[in-house]
Amino acid sequence: MITKEDLISSTKSIQDEIDGISPNICSQFPIQNYIDDVKSHVQFRTHSYFSFQRRRIFKKVQTHYGFHALALYQKLVLACLIKDSTEGLKPDSIPKGILIELYSWYKRILYDFTLQSDKYYDFANIDFIYDLGVCCLKSLPIGGAWFIQVRRLGFTLFLTLNIPRLIRLLGYLIKTGGFRNFCVIHTFSRYLPRFNCQQMNLAYRQIGELLKSNSKIKGVYRRSWFLDPNLVAINPNLTYLSEIPLKNGAALFKTSLIKEDIILSLKYSPLRRKLFEAGKYFPTAYAYIWPRNKFLSYLENQTN
Repeated sequence: MITKEDLISSTKSIQDEIDGISPNICSQFPIQNYIDDVKSHVQFRTHSYFSFQRRRIFKKVQTHYGFHALALYQKLVLACLIKDSTEGLKPDSIPKGILIELYSWYKRILYDFTLQSDKYYDFANIDFIYDLGVCCLKSLPIGGAWFIQVRRLGFTLFLTLNIPRLIRLLGYLIKTGGFRNFCVIHTFSRYLPRFNCQQMNLAYRQIGELLKSNSKIKGVYRRSWFLDPNLVAINPNLTYLSEIPLKNGAALFKTSLIKEDIILSLKYSPLRRKLFEAGKYFPTAYAYIWPRNKFLSYLENQTN
């Protein structure tokens, strides 16, 4: 657990360092305005928290005061968001297991302030963006290497579908109640050592508790290169990521490929890189939709 004293100490230390560079930074670019912008920003893309105006402010801070000042500014907003989130959380608003993961994530962020280089707090760094999402409660950690967002399905699901596949998808979404309010699973690369079947099963239980506490959530959605059925012959150790959902009511759909899919699929496996270079493997992205009733039924069967 993190204490109020931890937050006060971290916030004061960062604020003092910023004021040592220039006391004008936070008066010229108020932290509360930043927080309000992040919380109100409409996410047209996943993990998009910065408006064009906010990005211009980042550039101004860096230009006038240096990159170190900008990194401190980002640390301060993380600390202030953690304070707002912990003070505003009601005991029954988030399942207990997720709440424990949330406080663990916050504790790691505060610890990072003394460990991470300034580059970590670059607003283009995806790990910093993930931290920001958790701090403002737009993302919730579920244990293992994952966190979720309750949001609409990604547009990449629809982009490369031919007419028959699109009709199948739309028909499926009509049955599940539309394309909004799904638990969308994301992977946090810093926690990859926790990426395994046992941790995934525990994370499913966390999602299940969230679904039980929120009847508006229609199910679980996941999109990735590692859901590709062809990986069975290359990396059978990854098959649990698609096998368990598909055997328990999820539907699989091929989606459009993005640059990150290729980078990530080759980054962590010499074998995949070797096969890719030999023209024997090419990353392909798939997504599954796991309807609420099927997902909860799976979890119930696991406990019986």
